[in-house]
Amino acid sequence: MKKILVGMLVLVLAACAPDREEEAVTETPDGEAPEKPDTLHVWIHEEDDHIAAMEEIFSAYTEEAGIEIEYAQMSAIDQSENIALDGPAGTGPDIYHIAHNGIGSQAAQNLAAPIELDAEQEARFTEESIEGLTYEGQLYGIPFVSETTALLVNENIVNELPTTVDELENIAESETNVSNDEYGFLADTTEMYFAYPFLTGFGGYIFSDDGDIGLNNEGTVRGAELLQSWHSNNWIPTSIDGEIQDGLFIEGNVGVSLTGPWNIPSYARGIGEENLRSAPLPELPNGEIASSFVTFKSWVLSPFSDEDYWAQDLMHFITNDTNNMEYYRETNELPAVTHLLEDTEITDDPLIQGFAEQIQHGTAMPNTPEADQVWYPINDALQFIAEGQDIQEVLDEAVERIEENIEMMGG
Repeated sequence: MKKILVGMLVLVLAACAPDREEEAVTETPDGEAPEKPDTLHVWIHEEDDHIAAMEEIFSAYTEEAGIEIEYAQMSAIDQSENIALDGPAGTGPDIYHIAHNGIGSQAAQNLAAPIELDAEQEARFTEESIEGLTYEGQLYGIPFVSETTALLVNENIVNELPTTVDELENIAESETNVSNDEYGFLADTTEMYFAYPFLTGFGGYIFSDDGDIGLNNEGTVRGAELLQSWHSNNWIPTSIDGEIQDGLFIEGNVGVSLTGPWNIPSYARGIGEENLRSAPLPELPNGEIASSFVTFKSWVLSPFSDEDYWAQDLMHFITNDTNNMEYYRETNELPAVTHLLEDTEITDDPLIQGFAEQIQHGTAMPNTPEADQVWYPINDALQFIAEGQDIQEVLDEAVERIEENIEMMGG
């Protein structure tokens, strides 16, 4: 049973409404835009405290275009599943909001409509975000938010931000006291999302262009050896998970945490905002910059919409510079627009600048249906590696499972 929150936003003309960028409407071949609908329907999956930011954007669009916005709030997973039933039934949205790594599955099931951006529109966005939303040569959405991992640092413990793995390991060595639950550095190395920068930093990869799986090659083994050493040196517990890691940091017992920007509010409340800093991931021992996964929360056009013209107009309005920055100010969620990521409002913010810089070194999570078969086997392998098992054997078994899973799905 799906649980959704439905809100109806009516046109409100407020004299104090902030000035907004006007997004030009592309004309139809006969020179006129199609007739405006009374209402556009949107699915969103923001947390409750982000709803206000979206309501402001929707209200501004209603004021500018004269089209009311009816929205429903549900998880990205529910959106991906419910569109298959609600879309054909005529009760689905005109646009919906999911992470880019689900685009391949949606497109393969004809649950997302391809869109086109002109050269100027496309050039606004980071190259990785456009690539992340492209499946089999077609673009299936407009990116709105960039999200990646970086370092959050407790300056009560760490005086200088680490820039290399050697410096990070020195912090782990000097600041870890397991008997007191004190750690210099923590990361959930048993989750591929967080382990990816190190597994791929020495030549490992998930899929090559021809579909080969590289998660048991020499480079991945080298990266896994690095991760395993952090456990064998007792710098990171083998039982580590995100909840434990976050709790220890909030208590003031961790110097450096590899995590996501979603933890900024709770970390700041725990140790004091004045003591919290962000930093990009460190340089690896081979001189390479660690490349993290980047996820792009994106707006997708429903193929079942009867209002695709105005639905796309709304997508462009939501993602324009003004709305992107106002959404960032309300939520701390970074845009996917290149020049906005370089705005001093972001780059001068000590809590977020490390994530903004890391996005420039990031890699879009794979968006193919086959990628869904990777996560469980490789996460199991990472747990075994943390426990000290033979790395090559464990990775070979994981790749075998992945290949079997893909074969079963017809990949």
